[in-house]
Amino acid sequence: MKFFLLCKRYYTNKDLITDRFGRLFHLPIQLTKNNHTGLVVAADYRNKNQEKYVINGLNFYSIPFSIVWPFSFILKTFEIFKQNQFDVLIASGDSHFGVLGFLLAKMAKIPFVFDVYDNYTSFGTNKVPFMKSFFYLALHKADLVVCASVPLSKMVFKYNQSVIVIENGVDLSLFKPMDKQQARMQLGIDDNKVVVGFFGSIDKNRGIDVLIAACKILRRSYKLKVQLLLAGKRSIPINLDESWIDYRGMVEQNAVVQFINVCDIVIIPYLPDKQVDLSNACKIAEYLACGVPVVTTRVANYADIFRNTPEAVCEPNNAEDMARAIATQLKASNIVKFPKELTWERLGHKLSKALLSIT
Repeated sequence: MKFFLLCKRYYTNKDLITDRFGRLFHLPIQLTKNNHTGLVVAADYRNKNQEKYVINGLNFYSIPFSIVWPFSFILKTFEIFKQNQFDVLIASGDSHFGVLGFLLAKMAKIPFVFDVYDNYTSFGTNKVPFMKSFFYLALHKADLVVCASVPLSKMVFKYNQSVIVIENGVDLSLFKPMDKQQARMQLGIDDNKVVVGFFGSIDKNRGIDVLIAACKILRRSYKLKVQLLLAGKRSIPINLDESWIDYRGMVEQNAVVQFINVCDIVIIPYLPDKQVDLSNACKIAEYLACGVPVVTTRVANYADIFRNTPEAVCEPNNAEDMARAIATQLKASNIVKFPKELTWERLGHKLSKALLSIT
């Protein structure tokens, strides 16, 4: 089977190509390991030069893209597409890639697969006229819709009954347990501190202010020497100037692994939100792969993931309950075993079987 993947280069504040990050990188790589061939065309919103990369024998084309003038990108993508005979076209990353992918697949008379890893209707591009209509059109027309979470698949099922769940996985060669004391020494973190960590976008629906309030309660009422370790893009104005808050900004993937491993507890403090409730956070699999105790708010289907450690689940937007859950987990140190089905190898094999069933 020969596949064509159409997507965007930058997503979740990472670069598909240089960071080798996430499903848009790992799933096509895994398809090649399942004896398929293909290529990836990635829309580059940031740079003006077209580039080609070969990674693990797979061609990645980075093509400049502008939402207000997409025609150059469309023409260049069409030129690459018509040079080969493909068996299936996969589109991912946003609504307009879904529609373009459907049109190219229809022209070539091949199956069209729409990968929906998030609620695309909540993306900023939906300020552009017709974008939501593009999303639902791509859903309706897809021969198969791939969803990143069970809640998202239930929403999609209303529009297309050909749905499969392929979660966000993790690279176990990168995300794995490390020696905590050695990692703390390398990062300059006091070994006597109780380190609570969150690593990801500091955005309005992430509940970071609630996490900070919970840590204040732990320091005041539970008398714990808490140090809050944060890393990620700060998109909202929030005070991180407390002496016990250690904000490291944007960091590389290998640094995230180290940060997770220095923690006594890692947190998913998300607030209820349409986008959050349908999502599958990459960090869940990353946290579990590193073997660190987790506390999560009761959003999306996260409580189901941690059903064997109910003490690790707290109510969203409730600093007192979050502090309670953190204190309980610090004593119990209950760790959810990493689900082997969340390796990119397993997910890639699952996708391979699904694609073969429609080609």
